Amino acid sequence: MSHSEISPSNAHRWMRCPGSVKLLRKVPPETESSEDASLGTRKHALMAQFAMLFQSALSICLHPTDVVAADFIKSNPLATDEMRDGIFGNQLVEYAEYLMHNPNDGKEPARVDIESFLDLSAVSPGMRGTADAIIYRHSDTTIEIVDYKSGSLPVTPHANEQLMLYMIGALQMTSDGLCSRKGGHLITIAQPSVETGPMSFRSVTVSIDTLRSFMFNAKTKAAAALNFKNPLRQPSNEACRWCRAKAICREYHGWVGADVLIDACDKQGNVKMSDQLAKRVLDNRKSITALIKSCQDYAVGKLNDGDNFPGYQLVEKSGRRSVIKSDAVTHELMFLLGPDALEPTGVGKLTRLAREHNVNLDFAITRGDPKMMLEPIEDVSEDFKTETGETK
Repeated sequence: MSHSEISPSNAHRWMRCPGSVKLLRKVPPETESSEDASLGTRKHALMAQFAMLFQSALSICLHPTDVVAADFIKSNPLATDEMRDGIFGNQLVEYAEYLMHNPNDGKEPARVDIESFLDLSAVSPGMRGTADAIIYRHSDTTIEIVDYKSGSLPVTPHANEQLMLYMIGALQMTSDGLCSRKGGHLITIAQPSVETGPMSFRSVTVSIDTLRSFMFNAKTKAAAALNFKNPLRQPSNEACRWCRAKAICREYHGWVGADVLIDACDKQGNVKMSDQLAKRVLDNRKSITALIKSCQDYAVGKLNDGDNFPGYQLVEKSGRRSVIKSDAVTHELMFLLGPDALEPTGVGKLTRLAREHNVNLDFAITRGDPKMMLEPIEDVSEDFKTETGETK
């Protein structure tokens, strides 16, 4: 069994839809991560590194101002130009200060573990996890799990399965575990309030009774997912959002209304789409779009594995163009375009402004690495050939 099949980070899926675990075994594995995922991984690593540096400075009685985020980012190969030119450095300091000078009780914590490994085999054999930070209060009576989220979409700590599992793992490392502690322990999400804004820290309190009940539920769902012959598949927005098995999941097809599209497209007789059917399809347009993307990912996965996929091939496409965000580029655009350069500018608008001002702005545009994309193979059947065998 792969540890990633049942893990804290995907508990939102397998606890709601145990059947997704076995279904995902039939889907080709991901071959590359998205740009957003890669950027999030970098930010996580930088947050952890700077927090450890901050912690080390405090341990030898250095003043926090001696740990300069700007210098740290400037010399770190994980940092991008946008991080160096933006306010990401402020977020690093805010995160580290929260961990080391926690405001919830007005006292410095007794101990802070950063990137803490957790053994969760008590929930499911082989389950592991890594908490971004665990804060132990004085007298070791209260624990706080802090999880950093790099995205701009708000994540709630309330009933957060991943962090509830982390809390169980952290408590089980203490002397009395879940036996006699009464709570309340804290679960905290650290996240920029907007993509480039200040850090926001949202916390909820969980009791030991809540954790015991949750642990029992998690053990039951994990056992069902791994041991039942046909575990329940139960589609929902939360469970299906990041699931890669949508392309082959009958339950998902029915849930989003994709199965009834065949009836709507029946060419026999004068069958028309009813208003009710049209409404159902429109109400689920986002989920149907996600199904199409999942089918595309499924086909790409098979082709990357060396298998054939009827009617489609992989071709190399040029990388996506984007505007370079740096102080030097912004200054040059201001010089060439005036105040227009201060507005949010995409590649399309920049190209239009270049034409209007009769200037070359290629220096301000970068193109990402080429990518392999799915493309239909041209249909060259007998119906499209001339007598000489040439395609019309």
